[in-house]
Amino acid sequence: MIDLILSIDWLRRRLLFSLKHKYFHELGYSIPLASGYWAHLLEKDSYDSFSEIFIKQEYLNFLPDEQISRVLDIGAHYGYFSLWLQSKHPEIELYSLLVEPSPRCTRSLKNLINQKKLGERFSYLQGAISLPDNKSTPFYDRAHMAGSRSSSSKSEKSILVRSLSENDLMENLEPPYDLIKCDIEGSEWDFLTYYPGILRKTQYLLLEWHSWHDGGGGLDQIIKRLQALQFNIERSSTPQPAVGRQGQVGLLLAKNTSFKS
Repeated sequence: MIDLILSIDWLRRRLLFSLKHKYFHELGYSIPLASGYWAHLLEKDSYDSFSEIFIKQEYLNFLPDEQISRVLDIGAHYGYFSLWLQSKHPEIELYSLLVEPSPRCTRSLKNLINQKKLGERFSYLQGAISLPDNKSTPFYDRAHMAGSRSSSSKSEKSILVRSLSENDLMENLEPPYDLIKCDIEGSEWDFLTYYPGILRKTQYLLLEWHSWHDGGGGLDQIIKRLQALQFNIERSSTPQPAVGRQGQVGLLLAKNTSFKS
């Protein structure tokens, strides 16, 4: 009976469409990584994130030369940055707190932190970087790593997500931190403004900046703020045009000159 149904082209196409869009996570797509780790692709846009980190390796030239073992992965999406870092350095037991506001990422992040090979060293905290005095903040949940606290149109609807405090982060992964990777689509100014206690306890900051950040002053304002926090810029990419909106984006690696482990 099943073979008969699958032999009908239009019915098979409709069935495949339904499986892809409603049950993608049950198709079991996984990609083997170095050192025996696996990347599980549970959502339709998983490959975009996987490609950016594992194939294009956009962060490769922005990693510190020193050993990294404690990471705050802020804007973790599906957690592939931390997984990539661990698979690159199997000799290190990496501890990472995966911070992500998007509910669409929950299934993938829970699956990741439960991988036996990670030995419960990864943890997941759902919430957003925002003014910590607010219990919650509006968030625009989009696919393809585009979720943010900024609206892209008047018709777009937001959801409310928890606003995280410095204590929320430190209680889930105790400082000091070797590295913070921060990719939060324009909210990086809020992180640099409202979370100075976290930054003081961090040796390196790997930041994806966006020229439309909430401070309103583009990259120059980001750099001045980092300097005020006693961070030196060690590496910086050439600014690139943003995709899907006006503005520029780029990566930088900054070192905390006052850091004490």
